[in-house]
Amino acid sequence: MSVSSSIAKEQESEFQGSRVRQTPKSIATHQRIIEAAIRCFLEIGYHRTTTSEIAKQARVTRGAVQYYFPTTPEVLRATVDHIIQGFTTEYATATANVAHEGGEGLDQGIDALWHAAHSPLWTAWKELEAAARTEPELAAIMGPAKAAFAARWEQTAKDLYGSFLVADPVKFEMGRHLAWQFLQGLASSRFTHTEEDQMVKARLLAEFKRLMRQYWGLEG
Repeated sequence: MSVSSSIAKEQESEFQGSRVRQTPKSIATHQRIIEAAIRCFLEIGYHRTTTSEIAKQARVTRGAVQYYFPTTPEVLRATVDHIIQGFTTEYATATANVAHEGGEGLDQGIDALWHAAHSPLWTAWKELEAAARTEPELAAIMGPAKAAFAARWEQTAKDLYGSFLVADPVKFEMGRHLAWQFLQGLASSRFTHTEEDQMVKARLLAEFKRLMRQYWGLEG
C-alpha cells in the first residue's frame, strides 16, 4: 500500500464513529477542522485555542465546528489521534529506504529521528502534553493516547531495526530511548540560528552518530 493510500485510510478511520454522515465533503471538512486545531496549538497555544479560532483557521463557521465536534473532548481526541497517525506516517515515509542494519542504517535512522524531532506534529504533541499537566479533561485523553503512541513508536523501531533487537534486546531498548531523548533535547535546545551555533549542532549530531555506532560495536 502506498503512503498516500495509507494516509487516506487513516483519515477515514479518524472519521469512524462520528454521528455525521460520511461523504467526501464531510470527511474533508472533518479533516480541515482537525488540521486547523493543530495550527492553533502551534501558533497560539492550547490555552488560547477556542472554537472560534479553530473555525477561523479552518475557514468554516463556528457552528460547523460544533456540528462535527459537539464537545471539547471530541475535537481533542480526534486531534490527538490525528497527530499520532500523522507523525508515525511521516516517520515511516522518511525511513522507507533506510538500511535496516549496519553503521549506515544507524546513521540514516538517526537522521530520520532528527527530522521527526523537528516535525510540527511533534511540536503540537508536546504542547498538548504540557497543557495536560494542569487540564484534567485533556489529561484524561492524553494518558491513553501516550500509551498508544509509545506502543506504536516501539513497534516502528522494532520493524525498522529487527536485526539489532535480535542481537541484544536490552541494548536495543536502551539504545532507542537514548537516541530519541538525545535528539529531542538537541532539537529543542536554545541554540540561535547563527552559522556558528548551527555548526555546533551539526558537530553534536555527527558525534552522536559515532557514539551510537560505537555502542553497537560498528565503529570502523
